[in-house]
Amino acid sequence: MNSARSSLPRRRRRSSRAPLGALLATALVATAALTACSPPDDDRTGEMIQVNTAQGSVQVTGIPKRIVTLGSQWIDTALAFGVTPVGYLDQSEVVSGTTAPWVGDRLADSKKIDPENIVAEIAALDPDLILAEKFMAAAQPDNFAKVKDIAPTIPGITGKQIDPWQDQVTLFGTLTRETDKAEKITAGVDGRIEKVKSDLPGLRGKTYSLAFMFSSEEIQVMADPTDGAGVLFASLGLEVAPKLAAEFAENKQPRFPISTENVPMLDADMLAVTASNQALKRQLVRLPGYSSLRAVRSHAVAELSLAEITGLNQPTALSIPHMLDVLRPVLTKVAQ
Repeated sequence: MNSARSSLPRRRRRSSRAPLGALLATALVATAALTACSPPDDDRTGEMIQVNTAQGSVQVTGIPKRIVTLGSQWIDTALAFGVTPVGYLDQSEVVSGTTAPWVGDRLADSKKIDPENIVAEIAALDPDLILAEKFMAAAQPDNFAKVKDIAPTIPGITGKQIDPWQDQVTLFGTLTRETDKAEKITAGVDGRIEKVKSDLPGLRGKTYSLAFMFSSEEIQVMADPTDGAGVLFASLGLEVAPKLAAEFAENKQPRFPISTENVPMLDADMLAVTASNQALKRQLVRLPGYSSLRAVRSHAVAELSLAEITGLNQPTALSIPHMLDVLRPVLTKVAQ
C-alpha cells in the first residue's frame, strides 16, 4: 500500500455519512436463562452485535479477544483502550519504517503484517475480529474479499474517506463491552481540544492549509472542513484556506491533488505540511509562490513528519493530544 496516497487520498466519490446510531443494531442471541449468579462475562458470551457498513452488515458474536487492526486509526483506537492487537498493518510505518511517536513500543508484542502477504499472515493469527479502514475495501477489493472470510471484518464505518475518531471509539467500546471506557476516552480528548480552544480564542476565524507533497509534480491537500483533520481544526475555530474551500465547493472532493504551480492555493494563516522525503521537502520550499505564503512570511508553518501529518489527517484518540502539543507553538502564533 502506498502510504502517501493513503494519508491524503486521490480523488474519489464522496459518500454521505450516516450517524453512528444507525450503524449499530444489537441483538441478544436466545440462549438458556443465565442466572444472576453467572460470572460477569458469561452473560455476554453469546451476544451478537451487527454493524451495518457500506460493504454490507457484519455480525460479531461474543467479545473479541484476538483483534487485527489494519490502518493507523484502528491501531490507535485499540491501544487507547489498552488492547494490543494480535496483528497490525500501519501504512505510514510501511513507508517511514518507524512507528508513530504516540505509539512508541506499545506494538512490540503485536505481529507486524507484511502488506505483500496480508491474507496469509492474517489467517495465521486466527483473529476473531478484523478492523479495517475504508482504503482496504476500496483499493484492495480482492484481498478484502479473502480477508473477510477469515473473521468478521469491518471495512470502515461511516462511508467517509476518514472515519471520525469518536465513532471508532464508540464502536470499539461497543464491540468490547467497554462503553464506559469509550465515554471516558472521548471526554478526555475533547477536554484537551477545549483547553486549547479556551487558551487561544484568537484562533477563531483564522485559516489553515494541510498539504502533503508526495511527488515532484503534485501536492495533496485537504479541503473538506467536515472530514478528517478538518473536524479537529474546525473545533479550534479554524477555517479551510479560502482557495481550497472554493475548490471543494466546486468539485465536492474532500482531498485532491494540486500541481506544484498552484502553491498559492495554500495561502492561509497557518500551514501544516510535509513531503514524502527530504529531497521533496527541499523542493517544496523552493517552489514559486511558497515564500510568499502568509503562513511562511509569519513563521506559522508546522513542518511535520509523515507520522505526524497522518495523525492529523487521520485523527485518533492518541494522535490528537500529541499533535495538539506539537502544534501549540504555531497555534499560539496564529492566535495572536
